[in-house]
Amino acid sequence: MLRLAQVSDPHFQGLHHLTLRDCVGKRLLGAFNLLVRRRHKHSMALLRALAADLSQRSFDHLVLTGDLCNIAVRSEWSAALRWIEDLPLSADGVTVIPGNHDAYVADVVRQGVFEQMFAAYQTAELRVGGHHYPFVRLRGELALLCASSAVPTGDLGAWGRLGEAQLGRLEALLTAPEVVSRRRILLIHHPPLVNRPGEDRNLRDREQLQALLARTGADLVLHGHDHRDFFKQLAGPRGSSIPVVGVGSASYRGPVDRSARYHIFAIDAGSVEVTTYAHDPARGAFVEWGRRQLCG
Repeated sequence: MLRLAQVSDPHFQGLHHLTLRDCVGKRLLGAFNLLVRRRHKHSMALLRALAADLSQRSFDHLVLTGDLCNIAVRSEWSAALRWIEDLPLSADGVTVIPGNHDAYVADVVRQGVFEQMFAAYQTAELRVGGHHYPFVRLRGELALLCASSAVPTGDLGAWGRLGEAQLGRLEALLTAPEVVSRRRILLIHHPPLVNRPGEDRNLRDREQLQALLARTGADLVLHGHDHRDFFKQLAGPRGSSIPVVGVGSASYRGPVDRSARYHIFAIDAGSVEVTTYAHDPARGAFVEWGRRQLCG
């Protein structure tokens, strides 16, 4: 049995190196929103508590499914890196993909800043044609297929897109012999279906991704983005079902049903069991919030 931990949407804060040059356009509005609203909703103290709790759990690999920052400045990602490096895990034991906040402005995407800073957690056994995304990390009986739905939207939306070219590469990797022989887990920030309405926040080419997965199959899809726990299914080949699981924000300050949380998946040849640990404000600690068996 392999155990996989999932953390998402930590929204690390760190604006101490922000310059006036950085604060233009969408970033200016985002920084204002962070100072007025978001910094009160997302707690760095809860992230530290989550790391301490996670460090006491037994698991083989950790995945972070995007939105490590707020407005895509290096100091936010530096805070995220320090958090990861303080965990009792090697770089081979952590996988990181970007979310829409990690592609907040076009310049950092063109420069590949996120990929440079988190390169140690995006090494790959398989890529297609020299393209960075998607990439595959092979970990024992697991094949982690890491896609990027993060695009600089150019507007105030939080929508995502894989794009036709990346979808083609993803299909090639999902059907590669080294991958098909393992349990295939797709990591993507935006959910491949609609959990919360509004095209300004959802994956624009979700129907194409759904059709791809219906052809190729997968054992599990993990996403973030919606700041809620979601347990749904997509159609796979020959009448099979693919579990699709979202996890709430790792730093959210709120009631226990929405507060800072993470999942741990126990994966064996025939089943997948997921346990959710959430911060209980009344107890001031992380507690087991739920456990469920997914179709295997």
